[in-house]
Amino acid sequence: MGFIKINNLLNNDKLVDSLKKGSQELINKTSENIKSNQIVNNIISEVKTKVETGINVLTKKNKTEEENTELIVKEENKANEENGNKMLQIIDWAYKKANGNIPGLGTTSEMAKRYLEKEGSVTKAVESMIRWQITAAATTGFVSSLGGLATMPLTLPANIAGVIAIQLRMIGAIAELGGYNENSEEKKTGMYLCLLGSEAGNVLSKTAGQFTIKFATASLKSLPGSVLTQINQAVGFRLFTKFGNTGLVNINKLIPILGGVVGACVDGLSTYAIAKTATALFLNEQIDFEKQELIEIEKIKLLLNMALVDGEYEDNEKALLITITNSLNISDKNRENLYTLIEYPKTQKINFSLLKQDKVLAMSILSVLSRLIQADGIIHPAELAYLKIVGKELGFSQEEIADFCNIS
Repeated sequence: MGFIKINNLLNNDKLVDSLKKGSQELINKTSENIKSNQIVNNIISEVKTKVETGINVLTKKNKTEEENTELIVKEENKANEENGNKMLQIIDWAYKKANGNIPGLGTTSEMAKRYLEKEGSVTKAVESMIRWQITAAATTGFVSSLGGLATMPLTLPANIAGVIAIQLRMIGAIAELGGYNENSEEKKTGMYLCLLGSEAGNVLSKTAGQFTIKFATASLKSLPGSVLTQINQAVGFRLFTKFGNTGLVNINKLIPILGGVVGACVDGLSTYAIAKTATALFLNEQIDFEKQELIEIEKIKLLLNMALVDGEYEDNEKALLITITNSLNISDKNRENLYTLIEYPKTQKINFSLLKQDKVLAMSILSVLSRLIQADGIIHPAELAYLKIVGKELGFSQEEIADFCNIS
């Protein structure tokens, strides 16, 4: 019995030792795990810190980029507003000239009365006025007859300011024929809008915030003076981008071109659209602005065909087409499409049925084409042949073509 007790005691000591050893190993492993977890936690904490730092850097960078973008947009908007206001000063100058008494021509009221007495009806008077505008208004002598070009508010080629004044004079005469004899801010804004041709409706509706607003002077009368001012500014900006996409420096670069045939072509091509807009506004005629834009596109296609007909497509012809396209009052999308046609030229199919619906429009197109082919004093046989084809498609006889274009 004593032996068994001693043996049991020994076994208990071994068990205790074993438990102590196992306990120590457990403690050691637990300690190692704690250390490992600490390392992991440290790594996680370090990664978290780096991620947070990266996020802060990116957030700050994005915020800086957003601030820079906002600053650029603000500067661009400010520049656009300044440019629009500069052009508006020129339009204001031209408006005063147009409404003044021009030596040898009289006032717009006298002009309207003269055409009405000669033609016998408002419609015929307007058509006759447009024909004269197309054939004579863009000449250097007529522009210089306005006088006071040196006193313009800004440095601008005389042809541009002069043409604006001439166009406003025609618009003013149409307004007179429509019974709008009194000068008012509504009439003035309406005349400014007409300078945009087929784009006038878009500017009016977007600026006025009413996309269904009727294009009529009655609608303009319902607008507050502040909105009329915004419309005038929008017209100024649109015309600024028309004559120089990046500023008056670009406009000045156009002096050598606009002093010659291009000035006449721009005036001839834009006169019809401006006159149609004026008759819609002041004579309450219906106008399809989408149709007017299609007409503008067909005109450029005709000019492109004329440039290609002699088998050569020179850089100066390309530059001419781009300049004239820039002058058109059409949507940016249609303008870009025309740029593509000019850059990668091929003969275009022309919708003559659209162009010959209006005799005055047909005459303006024929006049512009004849000016172009005679600009350098040399008429290529292929150009003359195409001009006669176009004239025939537009409904003119060979005699009318020869007489109107002063060719044989």
